[in-house]
Amino acid sequence: MAFYADFAGHYDKIFPLRENTWRFLDRWLPEDGAVLDLGCGPGHYCGRLASSGRRCLGIDLDPGMIEVAESLHPEAGFTIMGLQEVGLLEAGSRDGVICIGNVLPHLPARELEDFLAAVRRVLRPGGRWILQTVNFDPLLHLDEHVFRDLEFPEDRLVFHRRYHTRPDGNITFRTRLAQNGKTLFSGDTVLYPRLSHQYRALHQSAGFALLGHFADFTEAPFVGRKSAGSVFVFEVPAD
Repeated sequence: MAFYADFAGHYDKIFPLRENTWRFLDRWLPEDGAVLDLGCGPGHYCGRLASSGRRCLGIDLDPGMIEVAESLHPEAGFTIMGLQEVGLLEAGSRDGVICIGNVLPHLPARELEDFLAAVRRVLRPGGRWILQTVNFDPLLHLDEHVFRDLEFPEDRLVFHRRYHTRPDGNITFRTRLAQNGKTLFSGDTVLYPRLSHQYRALHQSAGFALLGHFADFTEAPFVGRKSAGSVFVFEVPAD
């Protein structure tokens, strides 16, 4: 995971904690209990959840991210673990699971059904599952999509992102962080996107109930090929 190891020291600057995101999580997750943060990065939201009285475990496959998270948020727990290992956790041990920041598309599509079954297994009845991804509905028919640059004038940093659609239907995600025009790091990683109706169908098959589908964390309505993001809230039905 060299791509994210290089990024770990800069992630906090590029993607800081967003208050809209935090308010959404606080509103939709159970008020107390145990929460699992999948792909926690430097641990912002896991730390805030722990500070709110919930017990939060953050997992990330990159040791650099976990090292940063542990140093910034000692009130939460963190461990090196991949999405494919969620099924190793105790059944019914979580009241909430979150996966935000477009983490899930890093999971190969052939593994998605087993992953969703594992998430459902670790949640208690009535537990909430919150998933956020880029909305790929308007993107998968394009050869390339260039995101708006993220600029940080006080540090003279610019973060560049673009998608290239591959012949197999997956996406190459290319990033570059530059300072004063000089590249600090660049990297490519493969994403395995799904359309919004495919995500809904897969969750229905896995036994989740859909509580809400939004365009962003302000709960703006989701609109097919127009929304930039896709935020789902699911629940495990009570027995």
